[in-house]
Amino acid sequence: MSPALARLASQLLVEGRDPEGVVSHFGAMQGQDLPGVITSIALRATGGRQAVIDAFNSGEIVRTWPQRGTLHVVGADRVRDLLVVARERTFPQTVRRRRELGIDEDVLERARDVVGTAVGSGITRTELVEAWRQAGLATEQGRAYHLIFHLSLEGLLVWGPMVGKEQHLVLLDEWVPQAKERDYDEIVADIVTRYVTSHAPTTRRDVAWWANLPLRDVDRALASSGLVERDGWWWGTDDHGAASPRSLHLLPGFDEMLLGYADRSASLNPDRAADICPGGNGVFKPTIMLGGRVIGTWQRTGRQASFFAEPSEALRRRVTTKLEEIPL
Repeated sequence: MSPALARLASQLLVEGRDPEGVVSHFGAMQGQDLPGVITSIALRATGGRQAVIDAFNSGEIVRTWPQRGTLHVVGADRVRDLLVVARERTFPQTVRRRRELGIDEDVLERARDVVGTAVGSGITRTELVEAWRQAGLATEQGRAYHLIFHLSLEGLLVWGPMVGKEQHLVLLDEWVPQAKERDYDEIVADIVTRYVTSHAPTTRRDVAWWANLPLRDVDRALASSGLVERDGWWWGTDDHGAASPRSLHLLPGFDEMLLGYADRSASLNPDRAADICPGGNGVFKPTIMLGGRVIGTWQRTGRQASFFAEPSEALRRRVTTKLEEIPL
C-alpha cells in the first residue's frame, strides 16, 4: 500500500468518529481558517458541520496556538498540556517580535486587566480590540493579533463557542475545567504518539516540524512509544480501515492530509506545489484527491473544480457529486 493510501485511513478519511473523537485522534488540527477546519472535522465526523459547532459550543474542543505559531483545534482536555510545550518553544522565538511591536510587560499587564473585565461570558475579537483601544493600548500594525496570541499562549484566553459564523474568545479557566498537570516529557510523548497514529506513515522529521519540537525530544518519545518503525517510516498500531485507490476526497486548503507533513511529496507532485499555494504565499487551495494523491483543486464559490490533467467523464461526474455533498 502506498503512503498516500495508508494516510487516508490513519487520517480517519475511511472510518470516522464524533467531532471530539476526531480532534482527540489527531491531537491538534490546523485551524487558522475556521470554516475550513470545521469542514475538515465534519468530513471525518458523524453529524456534519453542526456536530462540530456543537462540540465548540459545549466546550469539548477549542482553538488556540499550540505549535508553530499557528492556530489549531484541540481537545479541551489537552489544551493546557499543549500550551506548556508551546510556551517553552514559542515564547523565546517571539521575543524579537514583541520588542518590534513595543509590547513589554507593562503593556501585557494592562491588556490582561482589560481581558479580566471585558471578556465576561465571551467576546468577539472586534469587541476585545475596541476595549483595548478604549484603555489606551495601541492595537494597530499587528499588535492586537499578537496580544491575543500571547495571552492565549499564557493560558488566559482561548477561542471557544460559535455565535453565528463568529467564534468568541473566552477565559480559559472559566471555559475549560482544570486538569491534572503533567510534566514536559509526558506531554511530548503524547503529542508524538497522537501525531504518528493520525498521520502514519510519517517520519521523525515530519513529527519534529509539525510539533515544533527538537529532534532529540522526538527521538526520545518515539523510542519509548511502542509505535512501529519500518524503513524510516513510523506507523501507529491501530487499524483504521483500508482506503481504495479509487477513493475520492475533496478537502479544504489547510487540511491535515496535505498540510500535516513537512514533506508532502507522498500526496503532491512537487512540480504542482505552486498550483496549490500560488507564489508560496501561505494560502493553500482546497484539493481534489484520488487515492490520496492531489489531482486538482476546487473552489467554494460556485463549487467549481480544476484538474491537473483532463479527467475521464466518469471521474468528472464523481467530483461534481462530491462538490454538491461537501459540508460547507
